Amino acid sequence: MNPNMNPVVNPRKVPQQKRSKERYQKIVETAIQLLGEVGYDDLTTDLIAERSGISVGSIYQFFPNKESIIYSHAENCYLIMHDLFFEKLTKELKRNKKFTPEFVDFTLIAFEQTLNEVKGYRLINSILYTNEALLHLDIESNERFAKTLAKKVILTMFPKVNEKRAFYISLMIVESVDSVIKIVHRTKKPAEKKQVLAELKTLLLVYFSSFL
Repeated sequence: MNPNMNPVVNPRKVPQQKRSKERYQKIVETAIQLLGEVGYDDLTTDLIAERSGISVGSIYQFFPNKESIIYSHAENCYLIMHDLFFEKLTKELKRNKKFTPEFVDFTLIAFEQTLNEVKGYRLINSILYTNEALLHLDIESNERFAKTLAKKVILTMFPKVNEKRAFYISLMIVESVDSVIKIVHRTKKPAEKKQVLAELKTLLLVYFSSFL
């Protein structure tokens, strides 16, 4: 979903000047901080204004509502997450382009590290179903991941796989990992988290091995 086609999430004004950019960023950062403190339902533009020291009127110059502020941050999160993860993966592929079980370990660790490095991602992920636009953004992110994974990993490690199949293989992997990681984050006991991740690793090993 293109935010330009949805006035609910489309910022009213994209800042150009340094001072405006700083205020824009402060609004977003304050909103995400408050989201973690008070939750989505109790988050309001009045509260954001009070905490940030920026008037409600000034906030409305940039954003029509709190959904727009959150969407702006979420969109940036997904792009940063993509770039950080594939930066890690690209370095690993320069070292070894052949598939090994260790590659699965590296990929899962790199993905978890990336999630931890992207500020506010877990909060966004926890409120996906509060707004249809956020859910579409998550779907678009997975498709972006799948396209890059197909190009950088599947077609490199498994040359017998054609481009169309490489994409669907990648989409299956991305959606599976995304779903399991969500389970891991909901699980409180470390031993259970470890077991879930072990099962995910087994699943990926079997799937990848079928393409050798």
